[in-house]
Amino acid sequence: PEHSQGTPSSLAHQEKMHRRTCSRVTLAALAAVCLVAQSDAFRAPLPLSSGRMRSGAAIEMKSSSNPPPSLPELLQRAVKALAPPIIGACLAVGMPLAAPAELSAEQKLVAQAWTTVDASYVDRTFNNQNWMGIRQKLVKAEYASREEAYQAISEELLKPLGDTYTRFITPLKYETLRKSIVDGGSGQDISGIGVTLSVDKASGKVKVVDVVEGGPAALAGLKRGSLFNEVNKVKAFVSKDAPTTAEEVAALVRGPTGTAVEVKMQDGGSEVVLSMQRAKVNVKPVTSGVNGKTGYVKIKQFDTSTPGLVKTALAANAAAGANCNVVDLRDNAGGYFRSGVDTAALFLPTGKQLVYVVNKDGVQDSFATTVDGVDITNPLFVLVNANTASASEIMTGALKDQGRGRIVGEKTFGKGVVQTVTPLADGSGIATTIARYETPNHVDINKKGIDVEADATAPMCPDPYPNL
Repeated sequence: PEHSQGTPSSLAHQEKMHRRTCSRVTLAALAAVCLVAQSDAFRAPLPLSSGRMRSGAAIEMKSSSNPPPSLPELLQRAVKALAPPIIGACLAVGMPLAAPAELSAEQKLVAQAWTTVDASYVDRTFNNQNWMGIRQKLVKAEYASREEAYQAISEELLKPLGDTYTRFITPLKYETLRKSIVDGGSGQDISGIGVTLSVDKASGKVKVVDVVEGGPAALAGLKRGSLFNEVNKVKAFVSKDAPTTAEEVAALVRGPTGTAVEVKMQDGGSEVVLSMQRAKVNVKPVTSGVNGKTGYVKIKQFDTSTPGLVKTALAANAAAGANCNVVDLRDNAGGYFRSGVDTAALFLPTGKQLVYVVNKDGVQDSFATTVDGVDITNPLFVLVNANTASASEIMTGALKDQGRGRIVGEKTFGKGVVQTVTPLADGSGIATTIARYETPNHVDINKKGIDVEADATAPMCPDPYPNL
């Protein structure tokens, strides 16, 4: 059966309703069998007598010479009469009349992938696709190998959704990502290579936007602008339609301190392979300073320490005489959602809306300021570019909609969605977009970005920003 386009309906729920409906029809039919078996409807014909009917008298009848039918005969007649409507009702609601053939391992995997997305995908129109029809087609298909099933999941199940962030993850990549997260969460000594990453819109690949001086990447010769093709034999790029995120590549390069990591990079028109050892790198998420009356704060990434560091920087700049601030979010690919929210709150008075989070049910998580920020009056300029994304855009959107800051530079990247990664039975996984962000004015920035009010050459604070 196919539900109408745009109607949220999971397969499990539909099958449950199918069984319930068919069961009710069957029970009603059996009840009818019992009733008619006791009625005259299924007894032998009882002919009228040849006597005449008199006024006020009952019709005179005489008993037939035929014996009454037995109970088995009555049931046979009832079943013959009621079987067609029962079968028709079951077919109408999609209830199979026979047990389905056993699915192959590949068909089960495809079905599981479909169910995973169906359960929580944010767009309940599924990009106006015949979502149930896609499931029926792919589960019925024959797959010669597991790779064919993977291809079907990527190209025929997920690609029609038109969402590059809802994607298939191979077993090797999934295990690498899982291990990076588990090891880091268990307190193991996890290190990186000293790079800041973003997504290159032109190619869809993850690129290096900054290299920490003295870190493993810098010592190995990794350059800004280089694109990731592989990390330790794990593909960092499959296609532009299903790109790997900057967060995924960051997880791939992280690992125990002192262990080796090999990266295959695209540098201009050539491909280079670089080897390095992971090490502790002091990446400062926030740097700041003052030039005359201009205070500036450069935010490279949003981690748990960012709001506190920005708060400290603003206080230091004010103490040094700054009365105008430039917040530089260029090449900041994001990080922790809540960090972006809390950093934006530093510039706003209490009671101001920051962001909405909308899931598949339309339920909104609303974030607003609860106290006055540390600087709610001084002029503010927010510097952004095409690599400003995710948590950086949450902050930018909040300040723009509240009229608190002037947005300058280039249009931002346009990533305003949240994903969760779910494992499949064979060790692969599905990344599913489960929610989207909306600015205080309920603007959906995903795939659109945030427009600037002036380019980076426009006048900002009285004294120039030295890192422009």
